[in-house]
Amino acid sequence: MEQLLKVKFGDCKYAITSLCNAKSSYQNINEKEFYIFDPPSETNQPVRIVNAKDEDEHQLIVSNLNEKTICLVKTDKCLFHHEVSKCDCILIAENKVFFVEIKDTKKAQRHANRAKAIEQLENTLKSVIEQQIELSNFAVKAIICFKSAGNYPTQASKNTSRAIFQEDYNVSLEEGNTIEF
Repeated sequence: MEQLLKVKFGDCKYAITSLCNAKSSYQNINEKEFYIFDPPSETNQPVRIVNAKDEDEHQLIVSNLNEKTICLVKTDKCLFHHEVSKCDCILIAENKVFFVEIKDTKKAQRHANRAKAIEQLENTLKSVIEQQIELSNFAVKAIICFKSAGNYPTQASKNTSRAIFQEDYNVSLEEGNTIEF
């Protein structure tokens, strides 16, 4: 799938102005565990992999116990232009694909940020589908990652959003701070 994305979408649209170490939308990693951080929007920088030492900075933990090669595709502020908001990244390994939107939010802001995250995930999925990239051969999930961890009761509106997402895209919509490959 990584190769198809490269053919259909190209590479970083901001390579000249980016402060990233790797001037590419695609970064491969095979660590047992790694961490992803989404810098504040005013920095205009895409997601990046950070060290475990930067625990206060990471927002998403990726568990990769079999040390598979995982491709981090930096979508927002990198692969896609800003015309339509997209999710922050896509993680790909073998038969699994995760579309990820990271939100740094407080509990009182979760409802509005969840709705925005769903919109960004939908926009990214639509872009991939419009380019005729076949997802049916993959286990695909859309993940909303809130930085502040905590257990909150499941609300009926969340279940409805999940059901609609599953019906429209055949993709599971979940919330969490950990992804397992």
